[in-house]
Amino acid sequence: MSLLEELPVLILGYNRLDKFTRCISTLNEQGIKKVFVSIDGPKNESDKKIQKEIIKFCKYNKFDLDIRLNRFNRNFGCRIAPVKGITWFFKENEYGVILEDDVLVSKKCIELFSLLLNEYFANDEIMSISSFNEFTNKNIESLYKLPVWRSWGWASWAEKWKFHLDFSSKISQLSILQLYKLLPQKYRKIETAELIKSCQLNFMDAWDYEFNFSHIVNGKNSLTFGGINNFVYGFDDSATHTFNIENIGIDFDLFRERKIDKTKILKLEKYKIKLTLEKCGFPISQKEIKYLWTKVFFKSIYYSFIFYLRKIKRNIYKNF
Repeated sequence: MSLLEELPVLILGYNRLDKFTRCISTLNEQGIKKVFVSIDGPKNESDKKIQKEIIKFCKYNKFDLDIRLNRFNRNFGCRIAPVKGITWFFKENEYGVILEDDVLVSKKCIELFSLLLNEYFANDEIMSISSFNEFTNKNIESLYKLPVWRSWGWASWAEKWKFHLDFSSKISQLSILQLYKLLPQKYRKIETAELIKSCQLNFMDAWDYEFNFSHIVNGKNSLTFGGINNFVYGFDDSATHTFNIENIGIDFDLFRERKIDKTKILKLEKYKIKLTLEKCGFPISQKEIKYLWTKVFFKSIYYSFIFYLRKIKRNIYKNF
């Protein structure tokens, strides 16, 4: 049995049957056999109808794949549903690859994921493996250690995901200023701390910033493949956040089956690291303007009020 046949892959889905079937068909062509599917709950009757088709496709798939299905009865959204889905996946597997339903990665990328997941299993410094960095484009690419991870086609380990969950739970009640002080000096920006607090309070329906926060604060790295080794085809009306590919500034036409030299781990040029950090929402810090602190003070009070209001509400419901 090949390494790819043993490699578990999670697809995070929702209501895009055409994109989901394209993703799973590509995995089959690449030799993947162990597929896990996690579907967020429906919002309406249209979602229910499409999800029935997705479930039917999984149960009676023509590829003879081993597909395991996890479906939520209620809609959790783009922050909570992926976290729950990934947690379910890592309870079933020691490591694996995670794809959204509109993401493809090259076969060479999948093969390298499989090798590196085994090779770096016990390496505490590496928290994840990312499939691309758009600021390099060589015929034969290298690996890079970067302080941030990229969510479009990635891999990790169950223990390292658990580390992230435990850390996120531990810091969930911190104020904006406390989150700010957790950041290493060169990444310390009030806007970054505000961003994380917005995610924690579910004001922002996204989960990836918090995973990157875990990387940066704890001194972890993502082992990142140079070049565009993935293809994202979900930038249309069915997308939740990004409807237009021009807004993200990544040329997925550069996607191809490129060779990656896994024997070399190079250091990305400083300005390319800076650009990558900015793309992920973690710009290098500069001297904070004084008026920002007044703004943050009042914002912290507001966020604290929302947090404790929710806490009181939960306690009231417990008594009924």
